[in-house]
Amino acid sequence: MPQDTSEGLLIGAAVGSGIAAQTAEVGGADLLLAVNAARMRNMGAPSIASMLPCHAATAMTDAFAAREILPRVSVPVLLGINCWDPDFTPESAVDRVAEQGFAGAVNFPNTTLMPRAMRQILDRAGRGFRREIEALARVQSAGYRALYYCGAREHAQAAAEAGIDMILLNFGWNAGGSLGHAQRASLEEVGLIARDYAALVRRIHPGAQILLEGGPVVSAEDLGHVARVATLDGYVGGSTLDRMPYEESVTNRIAGYRQAGRRQDALTERQEALLRWGRRHGFAGRSGPVLACLEHLEALSGTRRAIAVTQEPGTPFAPTLSALDGGRRDAPHIDGRDDPGPRVSRRLFGHDDADGYESGLLTSPGNETIVLRDMHRTLPSLQLRLARSLAHGALVTSRRRRRMRITARVIFLFERAADEPLFPDDLHPDLVGLLSGWAVRMPPVRRRIDDLPDIMAARAADAGLGSADLPQLSPGALHRLRRHPWPGNEAELDRVIGGLVARSASEDVSGTEIAALLDANTADQAQPETATDLEKRQIVEALWRNDFHRGRTAEALHISRKTLYNRMARLGLND
Repeated sequence: MPQDTSEGLLIGAAVGSGIAAQTAEVGGADLLLAVNAARMRNMGAPSIASMLPCHAATAMTDAFAAREILPRVSVPVLLGINCWDPDFTPESAVDRVAEQGFAGAVNFPNTTLMPRAMRQILDRAGRGFRREIEALARVQSAGYRALYYCGAREHAQAAAEAGIDMILLNFGWNAGGSLGHAQRASLEEVGLIARDYAALVRRIHPGAQILLEGGPVVSAEDLGHVARVATLDGYVGGSTLDRMPYEESVTNRIAGYRQAGRRQDALTERQEALLRWGRRHGFAGRSGPVLACLEHLEALSGTRRAIAVTQEPGTPFAPTLSALDGGRRDAPHIDGRDDPGPRVSRRLFGHDDADGYESGLLTSPGNETIVLRDMHRTLPSLQLRLARSLAHGALVTSRRRRRMRITARVIFLFERAADEPLFPDDLHPDLVGLLSGWAVRMPPVRRRIDDLPDIMAARAADAGLGSADLPQLSPGALHRLRRHPWPGNEAELDRVIGGLVARSASEDVSGTEIAALLDANTADQAQPETATDLEKRQIVEALWRNDFHRGRTAEALHISRKTLYNRMARLGLND
């Protein structure tokens, strides 16, 4: 007996408790399915546990359906019937529905959700899909409703030929949520298959209603996407209407209470001034690590001597440079990874030949700030000359032995994890001595996690985005962002913001969406090469180019054989 759906799709909800049934009715569900999978979800197990021999499905379903659901709702309730019971008969299914007052029946658990080989075994034993269709046809002929779970074209055809009025196209267990399954089919594939099955059913039984459930359809947007391809009469939600909303709701509630308890400690006038100074240079947040870092940067901003900055990969350097260099966010850079020897030496110290002296960055007029990145990658002799020149405030040209005053202010930049030593092992001891006490370590995002909303707003503003361009984050989404370790720091956060911009702002972003976005970014993102990885790769490549002759390899790397042996031992390359 088909139901009028002129006002929209027929919506069914698979429920496993009285509160779930009442909530579904209040939400406008047209019918309820009392099935053991829903009960298992209420017990904290995944839906697929309903197919395992851990509970007697018939006894479990009868108990909660009759006691908890029927007395509490007025919408039709379909009883899940299990055709695998040894004493099951189609007549017994009709009796159970009639005696307890259910509106009809649905085949659950069923062969549709079994692997193909198991379906064939059940079919040969007379307990497969034909038995389920026979039982539902008997229920329907007795004047009750019948809903058939269908998972194959053959099953859809048989159900239509038997005159079943409601046929549910099931695409497997739902993806998503903490207990969800991996997605096996795309929404486009689901739409095409549903269109094919629906056309087949309607040719045989024009009055049949076609409903959809499972697979990648986990939201109204997903259902709308499929409905644009296939003509559907309804949708049945299982995990999507009880487990996933419950997870999201409880997560949001707890996260909301936790955030309500967060209080911003009163700051002194000095700290407020420090934060205003930091914001002018592009820093966001007001947490303890941010205040400590800004205080250190402000103290170092007034000196002309060489200083060092250590930060993790993915951390922007422009705000730090601006703070140290009077608002300028760009400066000449020299990267020690580009060339360990002559080219870096010429750019730094200049070139002295018969035609005269060509100034390098250290002695060029203008008192510019220069940034030296990963200088521990350069030759030890170059590092030593640099350390001595900076210590004396002057350098001696190589050919004419002229003494040239150093006019540049030098900032050393090292990419180091927060738990690594401040300076790399290969940095020359003289440079270590020069920079010790004059170095600042920038805190990574995970140590500024209380500032995450401010950091996100600042990064979005840097990208030219306003607050209206980003969807609102639910408390659960913000909680999920706070728990993330952020190995890529602001660079990783920028990718997340990019993903959020592409998302509709009509609804708040859920924690599940954020988890999927973070997982996708992690999968797509190549792991950044650490300094140790780079050093190891350079040595291995040099060994290959020189037929593993260590003397020639050391010469190619501009280091001594002893240094090469020591580095290979440290990197585990001796084998």
